[in-house]
Amino acid sequence: MSDIIFAEQRPAASIGNTMPALTLPLPLLLALLTALSPLAIDMYLPAMEAMAGDLQTSIHLVELSVSSYLLGFALGQLGGGPLSDRYGRRPLIITGLVLFALSSAALMLTTSLEALLALRFLQAIGGGLATVNSSAIVRDRFQGADVAKTLSLVSMIMMLAPLVAPMLGALTLSFAGWRTIFQTLTIYAVLVLIILVWQLEESHPPHKRQQRLPVRDYLRVIRHVRARRFILAQALASTGMFVFITASPYLYLDYFEQDAEHFPWLFGANVLTMMAMNRLNILLLRRFDSQQILRAGLSLQLSSALLLVLLFSAYPQQASLSLTLPLMMLFIGSLGLISANATATILHYFRDISATATALTGVSVFCSGALFGLIWGHLHNGTPLPMMAVMLCTALLANLALCRIPAEQSDAVTTS
Repeated sequence: MSDIIFAEQRPAASIGNTMPALTLPLPLLLALLTALSPLAIDMYLPAMEAMAGDLQTSIHLVELSVSSYLLGFALGQLGGGPLSDRYGRRPLIITGLVLFALSSAALMLTTSLEALLALRFLQAIGGGLATVNSSAIVRDRFQGADVAKTLSLVSMIMMLAPLVAPMLGALTLSFAGWRTIFQTLTIYAVLVLIILVWQLEESHPPHKRQQRLPVRDYLRVIRHVRARRFILAQALASTGMFVFITASPYLYLDYFEQDAEHFPWLFGANVLTMMAMNRLNILLLRRFDSQQILRAGLSLQLSSALLLVLLFSAYPQQASLSLTLPLMMLFIGSLGLISANATATILHYFRDISATATALTGVSVFCSGALFGLIWGHLHNGTPLPMMAVMLCTALLANLALCRIPAEQSDAVTTS
């Protein structure tokens, strides 16, 4: 694995010949970047009840800020992908991190639900502009199975963010109030900006950059039959996780009546499972190809969702936290077998416009997550059953997306 971790690492530019050579491995640098959104989404989940009180609204309306963030993140990726392919990775990363930091600082001062939703939208645009480059940088530097292995490694490191975020949020809430959570996000964005400007080199040189209109590149991705199926499968599989994230404060804090201090541990159990699955994915890639592991992950997700629906529909009185939590861990954890392999398969077809392909995948993921989150909010009836039913629907559709997938096309990998 060391050949992946340290591959393509070259000395960073020095300042006055005193700056040390690049020492942080690429997966760690990219994990710091991609952790931006998990921190922004998960860190304030334990504080939603307190935020609802201060903003004089309901927790259910505060939960809409998750959907607001997902929509903004999708828009940021939509614009950031083609711009990155045209102008390079570093300018978009810097622009996105600056916008994220400024919006996070403004969120510390918000006094209304409307301002919260608007600023979360702007914060997410910045996050989308910056993090859309992560997978593209991996595709710039690696090929074949090394793409999936590197993405899995990035994901394993990045998973520390959603694991620690709710705990840090709950701790911050108990000592300093929910506004300090956004102060912490501001500081984190500034630190990541400094580190990446110092140590992350441009991976997309000028002679490889695209000068044509972004619409043509997006159409090229959309028209690719096989890639379109994998994009849809990844979007729907990830949507179930976003439905869970949106509904988790209700599920654990309201329905199961757990304290805010316990929420990070319940939430973190899912993250630990996903980390374990990412590690398993790296081992399985030695014997199986990405698409085989992807299909296994989709089947695992569907099975756990089906069991959750059966539990809350047929045996609601026996649907205890001790039964719900393990099934939820399997559902969320299955993404460790899905995400990296789906992304690697998609990027296989679009080496020259990898950021655009990543952007379209991200847009599909986050728009689908926002849409189904709103559907859950509309169906919410005071029980977890609508949540589980929506998760089952997304898992089933993700599996159907890869049913009878067309045979490999002769022009599957193009450079035009």
